[in-house]
Amino acid sequence: MTVIARDRQKVILLLFVGLMVREVFSFWTGHPTDFELWVRLGYAMNHGGNPYGVLPPVPSLSFANDFGSRNAATVAYLPFWPIVTGIIFALYSSSGVDNRLLYYFLLKQPVIAGDICLAFLLYLYVSARKPQSSIWALMFWLLSPFTVIISGIWGMFDSIAMTFVMVSIMSAGYAKRGFWTGLGIFAKSVPLIYAVPTTIREKRGALGLLIAVGLPSLASIATFVVMGWPTSAIKASLTSTVVKGGDSMSIWDSLFYLNYLAILQPPTVTTYNLLGLLWIPAVIALTIVAFRTFRSETDYGLVQSLLVVTLAFLIFKARVTEQYAIYLFALATIDVAVWNSNRKRLLLPMVAVALVYLVSNNYFLIRFLSPVYPSSLQIELALSDEIGPIRNLVNFLSGSTFTFLNIGYLIAILRNRTEGRTSAVNQSR
Repeated sequence: MTVIARDRQKVILLLFVGLMVREVFSFWTGHPTDFELWVRLGYAMNHGGNPYGVLPPVPSLSFANDFGSRNAATVAYLPFWPIVTGIIFALYSSSGVDNRLLYYFLLKQPVIAGDICLAFLLYLYVSARKPQSSIWALMFWLLSPFTVIISGIWGMFDSIAMTFVMVSIMSAGYAKRGFWTGLGIFAKSVPLIYAVPTTIREKRGALGLLIAVGLPSLASIATFVVMGWPTSAIKASLTSTVVKGGDSMSIWDSLFYLNYLAILQPPTVTTYNLLGLLWIPAVIALTIVAFRTFRSETDYGLVQSLLVVTLAFLIFKARVTEQYAIYLFALATIDVAVWNSNRKRLLLPMVAVALVYLVSNNYFLIRFLSPVYPSSLQIELALSDEIGPIRNLVNFLSGSTFTFLNIGYLIAILRNRTEGRTSAVNQSR
């Protein structure tokens, strides 16, 4: 797969613009919880700290303490991201420059690079199958306010994980797919839902599945052993990821909203944990459905299967955070650009309501100014008193709409399976 000659200048220009749009926000914005964690995490990795323990503020580098009384400042990821932040802090220390904005800039670079690489891979994938749609796919990703905010402003690294998944999709052979899917899982555990669809097709690919699951497992265990971290942290990390609940960009936000209106009592811890596990049987069931529905070796069958399991995850997960939409939007970009342009009427509203939720949930993005304007969190508290009821309503409506659109997309995929196979065959000729 190569850049189409006639598109080369456009592609270079778009990649440059997309990069600059993200870089202009890189050093002075960040989420006061997540990005602050990255700041503390990089320091801890270079000063004998345990990333799975409580991470204290770092003098002269920390900019926020927005964790509250119920949440500890700790991470719930596999060791990939702690290692990355540790390397970045080491680079920052070796620079000899004592400027926290430089540190923030460096922390954003792998995140932004992942997002730009993902955009380019989307372009390559589409250009190899439907060249006339490739520039649209590239522009859609690079210039979307949603993706810019998540990577360049928020500082979340889901695009890195999805980049590995894209390489897996574009690879030939079960072992290669398993390797790249495994790297995606190691980067962030969400791509675990893709382990079966990317490696097992037509009852083959057991080796690929073993690699996809084994690679992040062995890499994590080896890191824990070498670093001397307690293995109990692995269980805590996985448990947090599996059953995590709270406000959600989905219909599940109704639990929070109805409780806020005093209509519904808060669920018990046991009920909450059970609801938090619901996505697991849902993903397994729809993985089986996808396997039976799209059993061919076509690119179409693979992408549709990945979309099905992604939608199952987003519909049934008790807590859907904004960055989870990255996985859906990347796959849907391919689907719309190559095979099902009519589904753009579902994709564009999904991106729009996700953006509405993102802006509302983060108080008009004011909290992202906290690296250079510490009082932004106080402004947020004041806004909460003034517009709290409206914000909660907007979150509930936009999150619920996102779920309904997810359901609509899932129905569209499953209804058009026969037509999709025909389309895939025609596309390959």
